[in-house]
Amino acid sequence: MKVLVFFLFLAVTAQARMSLEFDRDRIEAGKPFEIRLVVPVPELADSRGVPRLSLPPEIQSRGLDSLDTQETDFFGRGFQVRKYSFKLTAPKKTGRYLVGPLSWMIGGTEYEIQNRIAVTVQRSYDDAAVVVSLTPAKQTVYEGEQFSLQLNIHTFEHFQGELSALSMDLGNDFIAHRADLSNLQFKRLENTPGEMEAKTNFAWIAPVKSGELTIPPFRFKYMKQGPPKVVEENKSGGGFSMSFKSIRQASEEAEAASAPVRIRVLPLPATNRPQNFSGMVGNYSFSGDFDKTELKVGDALTLSMVIKGDGKPGTISDPELPDFSEFRAVPPEVNLSKKESGNKVITTKEIKVFLYPKKKGEFHVPEITYHWFDPAAKQYRKKTLGPWDIKVEKGDASEIPAYSGGAVSQKDIESLGNDIRHIRTGALKDSGKLPYREIHFWVLLALPFLLYPLFVWLILKRRRDKNDAILMRKSRARKNLQVYTKKAKEALQSGNFKEFYALLENALIGYLSDLSNREFRGMTREALQTNLEELGFKETDITEIRKWLNKCDEVCFAPVSHSQAEGEKALHTFETLCETLEVLR
Repeated sequence: MKVLVFFLFLAVTAQARMSLEFDRDRIEAGKPFEIRLVVPVPELADSRGVPRLSLPPEIQSRGLDSLDTQETDFFGRGFQVRKYSFKLTAPKKTGRYLVGPLSWMIGGTEYEIQNRIAVTVQRSYDDAAVVVSLTPAKQTVYEGEQFSLQLNIHTFEHFQGELSALSMDLGNDFIAHRADLSNLQFKRLENTPGEMEAKTNFAWIAPVKSGELTIPPFRFKYMKQGPPKVVEENKSGGGFSMSFKSIRQASEEAEAASAPVRIRVLPLPATNRPQNFSGMVGNYSFSGDFDKTELKVGDALTLSMVIKGDGKPGTISDPELPDFSEFRAVPPEVNLSKKESGNKVITTKEIKVFLYPKKKGEFHVPEITYHWFDPAAKQYRKKTLGPWDIKVEKGDASEIPAYSGGAVSQKDIESLGNDIRHIRTGALKDSGKLPYREIHFWVLLALPFLLYPLFVWLILKRRRDKNDAILMRKSRARKNLQVYTKKAKEALQSGNFKEFYALLENALIGYLSDLSNREFRGMTREALQTNLEELGFKETDITEIRKWLNKCDEVCFAPVSHSQAEGEKALHTFETLCETLEVLR
């Protein structure tokens, strides 16, 4: 009879059998644990080898021990068992691993006791429940070259929620376009119970200077399940007192931070650099034309240009325009926009230049060239528009003839209604006072001459105001601010906090731009601070503005939760900031 039949017989009679057990309920990453083969001593065969356990490369063995000890069966009867303990070290990466087969050489035959043993490795309660990392699409870029920054958030099974951002500032060395993370999706990971992960492009950024730059760590706070703790409690009543111990796990607040990311930024090559280089780096297109080449004096001539590229997000420099001294020009109309397309942020700048010819003639407008640097080809590129020949004809201004003296014709007399008017006879009634002897007569006579300079000044001022783009922009600043603030209050009332903060951020940046006639959109924090200092802001006011903008950036992160009271407080802070900005008027 084979040995296994003998084992089966003993199991039936003695209510004991071989079994496998772990030395602990929770196997934690990177820490030691044991898998034990428990065999009743009476079942041990005389001719036996040593149990063998096959291990995957992630799990390390620290040896095999055996120990005889006393166990109790279902009926309370004691019996001796031998425990073979496989001493192992769990992998540092969490997940589910398969160990085995477990085999044993008995009587010269290899028996497979267990084919596969599932080992679930979890993170220690002492370790972080959230791991955050930032991954740049490139480690080496050119100054001004755009690249994406991926945000990775990994949560473990002892994570209990309430994840919110403490700091997501990219620093002052980059121009950034931040992605909308309101729909950030967490997905459960296979073979890792209780773990989730979310990956997305957090921002598209471009360095503003060369050298070794660092993206600072992103910091978050959250709630997690703490490690088990033994709690001793004492209770008394009725003259008796009791003391007992229990194991409890309390929730606790924790923080997580990403590692700083280092980027090597190369300076743009000096060789073959164009004299009127735009400073843009990436893949660009440049198109445009005049709406007409033949017109009359008094008509408008429009030059429309479109620059589109994937360089600094939200920033495009203007082309160098030729001399338009033969034309009267008004401030150009500029429209700047950006959108996510594929794995890039495309910025588009539309420029319309309005020209009015001063006189009749034929005019030559030289070509307009736009230069940029192509980082993929590592060379400068250009696109040229024109040249153009503009032909201006005399306008159709109507002429009004002036009276030159001479006799009045019969036709002119007839226009009065009769050939000859009746001449009144009789004495005229004398009022007793001549009009020119009254003071009122002379006041009324002099009034038009006195008011004429004022009317001329008002007309000229109105014309200057219409042509003064800076003044017009300042005059619209408060109105634009009120529009944004009204929409923000509506978003706050509806509980849409992300839209609320986004509207207030746009309102603040737009208000700064309108009042100062400086384009703050897309500007780095360092450049923003420099500009505010030039405009006369105090250091404390600049600090408050930067804190507000950083707060708006943090709210862009999806898990952040806010209350109505916090929104009202933020609105009050915003209105106080806007009152401070009145110094720009």
